Amino acid sequence: MFKRVLMAVAVAAAVSAPAFAEVSINGSAEMDLFVRTNQAAAQGTTLAEEIAIVVNVDGKDKLDNGDTLKWRLAQKVATDWRYDGWGGREAWIGYAGSWGELRFGTQFTNAYLTLDWPYGSKAQGNLSADFGAVNDKWKDAITYFSPDFGGFNFTAQYKIGADTAGTATAGSTLTNGYDIGVNGAFGPVAVNAGWQRQNDAVFGQFPVGAGGSGDVTKFRAVGDGASSDVYFVGARGSIGDFSLKALYKNNTWKDVGQKLEVNQYLVGGTYSMGKNAFSLGWQEVLDGKFNGKDMDNSVKQISAQWDYSLSKNTGAFLQARYHMYGTDTQLFKVDGSSGYKTDDTLRVLVGTWTGF
Repeated sequence: MFKRVLMAVAVAAAVSAPAFAEVSINGSAEMDLFVRTNQAAAQGTTLAEEIAIVVNVDGKDKLDNGDTLKWRLAQKVATDWRYDGWGGREAWIGYAGSWGELRFGTQFTNAYLTLDWPYGSKAQGNLSADFGAVNDKWKDAITYFSPDFGGFNFTAQYKIGADTAGTATAGSTLTNGYDIGVNGAFGPVAVNAGWQRQNDAVFGQFPVGAGGSGDVTKFRAVGDGASSDVYFVGARGSIGDFSLKALYKNNTWKDVGQKLEVNQYLVGGTYSMGKNAFSLGWQEVLDGKFNGKDMDNSVKQISAQWDYSLSKNTGAFLQARYHMYGTDTQLFKVDGSSGYKTDDTLRVLVGTWTGF
């Protein structure tokens, strides 16, 4: 009798236990070992490594009206220069349904995500996504993702900000911004276009010599009248084992009475063969135009990558990219470049990536 009572209690407890929202952990772990030439003193040794472990904690709950409440908390572990605290990478709450999805909180900007992948894949992300006037992340963002409309969808993102009155600092939550994207997919062909603006701040990797150091100091100021803009258009496609991509991107920085505009583009292709994939790419940051005056601060890059699949979740890769610079003494510094006008830079990297 006593055993039957215990069993009845256990069954009743199991049936009446509250249902918890679904929570999952996923992410990736990447190891990069690389050598770089013509390094600035602040970069340290020519031989270096980076360990990037991304941990995403995702949750969702089905609401009574059929929609879904979603959230994400993300961190990049073992990288001490960005995204290295809980919520430092992503921390948002969202609501999704047949009408689309709405997110609130710390999020990557949609322009950055598109420029980083797929266009920045295979060694091209340092110029396509990490370079220029694009913001990678906003802490006070509201983002809408539309449903699909006959192959098209759009994204709209707003950085709330506030009235700066000249008191903001670079990356400050006081500045507001906009990010609009349009995407289309038609069989093996996809197209992407986007525009992003951040008001009251000159943001992004800035050319350290536009018009002289005095002008740069002023240009780096934030407050009323300063802004950074980026817009881009790209296309991708595949034919059998070949895939191709092309991208055009425009960067514009403005302050009161000053303007710098820089255009850039890339092309790339990949051939897949069993466990192997071979990629080649070319991109160029064209000479800038500062207050209508042409500059000679271009950056040309040729890149190559060999990928080898180690399992369904893990791959190894060998990557190389070579940069050639314009003749201006002060130029855009990429891959730890020392900034000297005649020194090209080479980076060779070997690594592994695994998803979990």
